[in-house]
Amino acid sequence: MLISPGFMLVLLILAALLGLPPALCLRACARRRGHVRRRGGAGHWPLAGMALALATLGLNLSLLIPMTAALTGSGDGFGRIHAIALGLSWICFWVWLFVAIALRRRRTVY
Repeated sequence: MLISPGFMLVLLILAALLGLPPALCLRACARRRGHVRRRGGAGHWPLAGMALALATLGLNLSLLIPMTAALTGSGDGFGRIHAIALGLSWICFWVWLFVAIALRRRRTVY
């Protein structure tokens, strides 16, 4: 089996595009849930964000190799499921950004 020259480059770029936002979202939501639980809250919204991130990460990682094959020319092409995977990754990116910026803890300056 021959691997096209751009296969590894496309694989690395897609891994960054598809894997990094859900992983960052999962980490930020887990930290936020821990903070909410320490303050006595239930932490349901961060748990929902964690579930979204895990589902997106699972879908994106299961589509990574077929998508790479499609983009390097040896597959059927870029389909609807691939667009959904990219869209979910984009949503996870914005959830991570919201959790990281809008819900950050304020530090007291003494």
